[in-house]
This record gives sequence, structure tokens and C-alpha cells, in this order.
Amino acid sequence: MTETAMRIVLGGVRGSAPLAHPDFARYGGATTSVLVDSGAGDRIVFDAGTGLRTLQPLLLSASAQQPVLMLFTHFHIDHLIGLPAFAPLYDPAWHVLLAAPPCEGVTAEQAIGRLTGKPFWPAPFRAQQRHLELPEACAAAGFRHGPFTVRWCSVHHNNGCHAYRVDEDATGASLVFATDLEWSASDAEEREQLLRLCREPGPADVLIMEGHNDAQGLSGWGHSTWQEAVHVARAAGARQLVVTHLAPTDDDATLAEREQRLRAALPQACLGRQGMSIPWRKTPPAG
Repeated sequence: MTETAMRIVLGGVRGSAPLAHPDFARYGGATTSVLVDSGAGDRIVFDAGTGLRTLQPLLLSASAQQPVLMLFTHFHIDHLIGLPAFAPLYDPAWHVLLAAPPCEGVTAEQAIGRLTGKPFWPAPFRAQQRHLELPEACAAAGFRHGPFTVRWCSVHHNNGCHAYRVDEDATGASLVFATDLEWSASDAEEREQLLRLCREPGPADVLIMEGHNDAQGLSGWGHSTWQEAVHVARAAGARQLVVTHLAPTDDDATLAEREQRLRAALPQACLGRQGMSIPWRKTPPAG
């Protein structure tokens, strides 16, 4: 593989349901899937929504020495639906490690098995797969995948969900991915866990957090507003905020206006776009 700079690629940024319509083309209609690429062949994918197809050209090769790590935040269908038709999973030479803590007692292996089993899907995967059940509570050291250290915490969402932090050990670059959480319904412990994940061992260089709702969002559906994402980014000292899990009802015009308000509230923030590539590096502290 040709070496490139470290980057984050947003395969899909839509929440709940995929879309295919010209009015939703600017930000994209694919559901959640995000790639972290070391630039040297080590890759992590968060979730497997329909945006996994966008990432497919970047994931066609994976060896036993450098398997793709697929981390799942939770097992709602919009975050798994890209798996059955993902071509590398039918390549016997492709290697993948599928990992997550259980959500309400259900493991990633069980959830994926249900989705791809009878009567929902006709063909078994042929790739070299390993499953890793992560503990609900992350140890302080996290776990290593190539040059990365991965940590996580649970967040408030129906049927369970987890946020992840990835640190690139050599450079100190850090990323937190926090989707499908309802900040307003989170208790003090849940809030502190997420803020700690964003702050330790240092403030996250990039925080990718859902902002499914505007200020008048529906309560009880497991989602946050973009204003709450701004609050979390400020409280955690994150150096860049990318708001994702955009509502399927919000077209490009609505989101463009919202992005103007987002940038006015926090200049180092933006809405995610399908296919967006974000350079990933250690950000020097301000001042």
C-alpha cells in the first residue's frame, strides 16, 4: 500500500435512514461509517452503515498482519446495514477483526449473525473474520491495534451504545467518535464518562459527535442537538468538532443554514459530509 498521511474519512453521516435525492446530495444520504487511516496500512472503521460502500475502495486489501478493525458503537440497523453487501467480506483473502462491548447482553457476533442469517441474507461471509468481545468497562490502558490505542465508554441511547477514542501513539493525535447519544437524558455519570474520554490523556484533536436534532429535537429518541455537541466540545476542550448523524428529514438547504449557525457558535466546527477527508494530526495547544 502506498503510504499517505493519517486521515479520517467520513463514509456516511446520515442518521436513521439512508437517502437518495438531489436535495440531500451536498451532505450525503449514506448512514454512519467512518474510517481512521494511519497512512501505513493500519485502519479502523467505526460502524457499518450504508456509508461503508463509500469507504470500500480504501478497504479492499487487508492482511493477517494488518487486518481492518471494525468497531461498532451499537447494533441498530442504520449502523449495520452496509455489512451484507460489503464486497471484501466475500474475499477469502481479506482479514477483519470485528469488535464491540455487548449492548444489553447482545454481542457484535450475535447481532451480525442475526442480520446476515436466514431469512434475511442468503450468502455467508468468506473473509477471514475474528470477533473480539470488549468488556463493558474499558481498562485504563485500553487495547492496542497496530499504532493505535482504543478506549471507550457507554453513552445514553436506547438498547445501549458506546463512544470510542483512538490515540495514535507515535504522534499523539487523538480522535473521539460519539454517535447516538441523548445528552439531555444522560445522568451525571454518563456525562462525566464521555467528557473524561474526550479529555484524557489529553484533549481530543477531533471530536466527531452526533447532532441529529436542532434545539427543538424530540426527547426520548436517543439523540442530541448540535448545540449540545458544541457544549460537549467546549467542555472537553476538543480542538475540532465535526457534527454527524444528520436527520433524514433535513435537506441541504436546511443543513447549510444550520452549518452557518454552528460555525458562528464554534468557529472550529463543521457539519460532516459524505466522503469528507479530514487530515488527522496532533494539534498544538492554543496560546
